[in-house]
Amino acid sequence: MSSCEDRVSNWNEMTNDYDANNSTYFIQFLDASASYETAIDEAGLPTDIITTIGVALLGAPQSSDVSVTMVVDPSSTISANMYTLSADAITIPAGSTSGSVTLTTIADEMPEDVTLKLVLNMDAGGAEATSATQLNYSLKRIKFCPWGVDDMVGTYTGSDYNGYAGSGGDGYAFEVFKLDDTHIQVAGLCVHLYGTVWGETVTGGDRVVFLVNPNGTMEFENQYLCQTDDVWDYYIGPTGTAPKWDGCVMTFTIPWFFHWDADYGDDIACESIFTKN
Repeated sequence: MSSCEDRVSNWNEMTNDYDANNSTYFIQFLDASASYETAIDEAGLPTDIITTIGVALLGAPQSSDVSVTMVVDPSSTISANMYTLSADAITIPAGSTSGSVTLTTIADEMPEDVTLKLVLNMDAGGAEATSATQLNYSLKRIKFCPWGVDDMVGTYTGSDYNGYAGSGGDGYAFEVFKLDDTHIQVAGLCVHLYGTVWGETVTGGDRVVFLVNPNGTMEFENQYLCQTDDVWDYYIGPTGTAPKWDGCVMTFTIPWFFHWDADYGDDIACESIFTKN
C-alpha cells in the first residue's frame, strides 16, 4: 500500500530560499598527513619533491572566493629555505569546493637521510572543520652515494631467494665483473635453487649483464643465465621492478625472473641482495 497524504516540510525553505553567501560551510585539509622522499635524476643528482597542498570545502559551494591562510606550526622542523609554496594562502574559487597550492622542496638545501616535518595550521576565518585542520608532511632527502663500475668489481655475500621453492638463504657468494664503463656482469644468481635445492653444479655461463645507471638503478634484458651439470640450461629476465645499487653500503638488490627455457614464458620470481666483502 502507498499513501498520497501531503506531508508538511521545510523543503522550499531549504531549496528555493538558499543563500550561498550565508550558508554554513567548513574547511579541512585534503590528505592532511603524507610522507615524501626525493629521488635521483639520470645524472645522479637529487630531485626536488613537488606536490600539492589542498583543502576541501564541506558544504554548498559559495558565490564568492574563499581564502584559507596557512600558518607554520612551531613543531615544524624544515627550515624556510628548504621549500617554497606557490602562494601563502589557498583560494577556493566561487562555485568550487576545493583549492590547492604547490609545495616544492629545495633538495640541495636539505640534509641527507633526515626526515623533516612541515606542519601547517589553517586559518579559515572561523570556518575550520573539527578535523584535518593541521597538515603534517614528512619530507626526506634520501642519502645517495655515487658508485662507479670500477669500484663495483669484487666479491660479495648475500641472500638468494627463489619463488620455485618459496624459500631462500643467506651467506651465498656473488661476484661482479666489469664489462665496460657502463655495464657489469654478475655471477652467483639463483645458486640457492639449483645448488642448494636441486644439488646441481654450474658448468657454464653464470655471467648476467646489467646496464648501470648513474641514479642508482640498473637495467637488463632476457638472457642466458647458466648451465648446470653439463646438461641443464637456465635463463633470466627482468620483472618490471628495476634492480638497484646503493653506493653508501655497497649493496645490490636485484629482483628477477627465473626461466626454464629461452621462450621466457614461465616467470618464477626471485631476488638476490648482496653486499661487497
